[in-house]
Amino acid sequence: MKIIKSNNYKKLLIKFNYKISKNTWFGTGGKALLFFQPKNISELSFFLKFLPKKIKTFVIGLGSNLIIRDGGFNGVVIKLGNNFNMISLDKKNQELLVGGAVRNLDLSKFCYENSITGFEFLNGIPGSIGGSLFMNAGCFNKTISDNLISFKLIDRVGKVYSLKKNEIKFKYRKAIIPSESIFTEALFKTKKGDKNNIKNTILKITNLRKKNQPIANRTGGSTFENPKYKKAWKLIDEIGYRGKKIGGAMVSEKHSNFMINIGNANSTQLELLGEEIISEVYKKKGIKLKWEIVRLGNFVKL
Repeated sequence: MKIIKSNNYKKLLIKFNYKISKNTWFGTGGKALLFFQPKNISELSFFLKFLPKKIKTFVIGLGSNLIIRDGGFNGVVIKLGNNFNMISLDKKNQELLVGGAVRNLDLSKFCYENSITGFEFLNGIPGSIGGSLFMNAGCFNKTISDNLISFKLIDRVGKVYSLKKNEIKFKYRKAIIPSESIFTEALFKTKKGDKNNIKNTILKITNLRKKNQPIANRTGGSTFENPKYKKAWKLIDEIGYRGKKIGGAMVSEKHSNFMINIGNANSTQLELLGEEIISEVYKKKGIKLKWEIVRLGNFVKL
């Protein structure tokens, strides 16, 4: 099966009919038509340039905020390779260049080791820098875009853009970028801090996560965005859905804005549970919750 219109495609790391569930925290879902892991931006640009435009693409980081539907994804899943997993500190200009595949946890650790403050909150967000920029991820009143200076973006046809932060809009849990575009690297401003204070902040965040979130379970992180005037978990509690189950999908007893796979869930059960919560909250509280978890692929009925 040949999809890319070039003889050089054989040199690329491509897998067909790839089961994506092993790349998601929930561990559920069907197959992707194709899985591609580019080593560098040149490979990624080449691949996208020659990939027929009718074929959809989706970039996956650590799969922490994602439901792959059981019917699979009739497109290409892209996972950035090792050359996108780099961190470079420019001490003179107090700037930090970070690849899109770098884990949030690793950037937080790097900043601690170099006495850089302002990135401690990333220790509380599972995922990668590219995915976090796409979602404008945040917690503890901080977001990934707070310290951002500029970034590189590659579009669906392989064109690379270098943009300043103010050239796009970062909203609550969303960056407004062209469809199917990918964050490949980001430049952040840095600020020196006291190493002990940084360590204590990280430990505080880690302990809060252990206490309040089901981090030992297979989860997708926060299920819904918080509405303007009330936390999503409070609304879910008020309709009595803490601990609610559909098959192997369950609303966490520890934090009701987290769904967990208790061992045998499928993606349909997870999505139906989420949709039932949306419906019941709207019916009883008059507030329409919005998914924070990304859902990808073809829905399959139970």
